[in-house]
Amino acid sequence: MIHSNLFAERVQTAFQPTYRGVVGLVDDLLGLCRLYQLRINFQDGHCAIHRLGADPQESLEIPVPKSVFRAALARIAAICNEQHPESVTPYCGEGNIAVLPPVSQGSEKVVPPSTCFVSFTNTPSDQHLEMRFSSSSAGDGNRYTVLLRDKRTVTVIGHSLKYVENHSNQADTGLYGILSRTDHGEALVALFRVSEVIGVFSGDIHEPEVSAEAVPDTQRQRALKDEGQGI
Repeated sequence: MIHSNLFAERVQTAFQPTYRGVVGLVDDLLGLCRLYQLRINFQDGHCAIHRLGADPQESLEIPVPKSVFRAALARIAAICNEQHPESVTPYCGEGNIAVLPPVSQGSEKVVPPSTCFVSFTNTPSDQHLEMRFSSSSAGDGNRYTVLLRDKRTVTVIGHSLKYVENHSNQADTGLYGILSRTDHGEALVALFRVSEVIGVFSGDIHEPEVSAEAVPDTQRQRALKDEGQGI
């Protein structure tokens, strides 16, 4: 019963309306894929949510406008095609999505990207989504530390680094992308604007413990002084 209550709480939280809208709903559902394998069917103004392999009595029914769920399915299709071009249509398809975990402020714990298998139908008469955890990049990738100009440090686990040029705007300095391997090739798991980045380093950045008055010559400070470091 404890596990059932926790499942219900997490699913209800994912469907709770927020300022992030449909994008936030899809991000939260993909996050749930790490914990649960789900099938979601839209029926009569609500989503019927089942855990694959669980007791049918543990299913949930959450009121959701049909337009919202169809927009969420369209977002799933868009992500599939972003990571694997032309792999699905807006109306149906299946594939793997590389999912980057949320950044935890002040946390030393690094959660590797995972791969979520999705299968969906999004037609006027049938809307459903199936999500299953596929694999994790744990222990199989490099640890990239990204220093941002707003003084944040982001750690991402991936397999390679890529510069993404903005061909539609030559004045744009472009993006740094971190790639992760999936069952069908590579997928972008993180993107950072070049203009917002001080440097990207392979591995962790360790700073010695010092008093607030001291000014240590750390890797971070060297990067702040010399933009040629990192990439």
